[in-house]
Amino acid sequence: MPDQNPRKELALLINSDYPIICLETWEDARAAEVVELVAEDLRIPLFVWTVTSGLARAHGAAIYNTQEPAQVLAAISNITGDALFLLKDFHKYLDQDVIVRKLRDLTQEFRRARRSIIISSPALSIPVELEKDVVRHTLGLPSEVELTELMTATTHELMLRFPIKNSLSLADTPALVRSLRGLTLEEARRILSESILRTSRLDAGTIDLVHEAKSKLIKDQGVIEFLEADNGLGAIGGLARLKAWLESRRAALSPEAIRYGLEPPKGILIFGVQGCGKSLCAKAVAREWTMPLLKFDTSRLLDKYIGESEKNLRKSLQVAEAVAPAVLWIDEIEKMFPQASLTSDADGGLSMRLFGAFLTWLQEKKSPVFIVATSNDISALPPEFVRKGRFDELFFVDLPGPEERKVIFSIHLAHRHQDPSKFNLDKLAAASEGFSGAEIEQAVITSLYAAFNQKGLLSTEIILKEIGSTYPLSTTMHERIESLREWACQRAVPAN
Repeated sequence: MPDQNPRKELALLINSDYPIICLETWEDARAAEVVELVAEDLRIPLFVWTVTSGLARAHGAAIYNTQEPAQVLAAISNITGDALFLLKDFHKYLDQDVIVRKLRDLTQEFRRARRSIIISSPALSIPVELEKDVVRHTLGLPSEVELTELMTATTHELMLRFPIKNSLSLADTPALVRSLRGLTLEEARRILSESILRTSRLDAGTIDLVHEAKSKLIKDQGVIEFLEADNGLGAIGGLARLKAWLESRRAALSPEAIRYGLEPPKGILIFGVQGCGKSLCAKAVAREWTMPLLKFDTSRLLDKYIGESEKNLRKSLQVAEAVAPAVLWIDEIEKMFPQASLTSDADGGLSMRLFGAFLTWLQEKKSPVFIVATSNDISALPPEFVRKGRFDELFFVDLPGPEERKVIFSIHLAHRHQDPSKFNLDKLAAASEGFSGAEIEQAVITSLYAAFNQKGLLSTEIILKEIGSTYPLSTTMHERIESLREWACQRAVPAN
């Protein structure tokens, strides 16, 4: 998907006579640079205000006595003609009645010229009195063009200051730029510098160091984390119909598919019996499609960022779009937006606002971010999630059948250096009826411990003994699984 041009978008809003533009961004310096370039493009004078310096013409001296918010608005009122006014962190004063009233007065005055106040801040809460006069504009994360320029400038500067050996090939350069996606310019500069200085080299290994540092940084900052997908779909037993569907969509996120006229697939919701491969499948998609794997940590959305949840939801989705094409895995999505919390006012409507923002993004996103949502309790999800159009398909994962259980035994035996051909897989599959894939894996692991303690070889008999002493979930939660199957019968596609 093409990157948006922040200069073009901002210029369009100014030319459309919006009196107040709220520019949401964490990048203070980049925002100031973009606004300055827009002012040059439009040939309009630019004034910049901070509470520490007051109001000043760009690169000029400050106007006397303009540090207080009321003073700067009075000064703006006295400046005539076309002008742009960049007010940094002015959102902190929007809870004052006098400030809100003065801004409303200025919006009337601004109709006589091409004038706009631009308030830059990481997060903005707009007073209801100003809602009709304010337009929100988010300064997205840097494009690949900006990151390429940053990489060139940063590496040049480092090589002037330090003995850096540069052996980065032209073929690896785009990969290094892509590894910086999802970061602000300042974050990208620091991580790139750290990765190069760590080894005093700029080469293909720098890409791995950047990815490692970026993963840690983004995980520490929000609810998104980067994961490594170890195995592809071949390491998962069963789920033939789900695998076939994914194979048919493999190339649908490519630029060629978009040029052909295909819209990027939205994603899938996988629900069903616990331990039957839902999470494994979510991770395997990224491996098969050779895309970054992002995990949305639902437990941190509300608990860690009380009061800032909306901001962090937006930032996390923005990161996902910046690194697209990518796979975004939302594990146990029912815990992210449980139906019970959406019908309660216990959190002041926060859950409903987050739910609405996420649904809007899911419905309207154009970037190639493929969602893989997994759920153990589909009944806890609000009906808006499971209606057609939110996801491309709903897949129900049931307990594996006899042939699938044989494959699962083979996979887990081979993974633990055992030769599957030396085991009676038919007998193991028959004995493990009602077992999930996770329970079969645990039976193999426990049997290995038993064989090791006996100082002997693992055998079919040892595994059968372990199976016989296990009560699977299908027995202990029989009624719940039958209810789940009944719900899925007419509403979802069987994954097996």
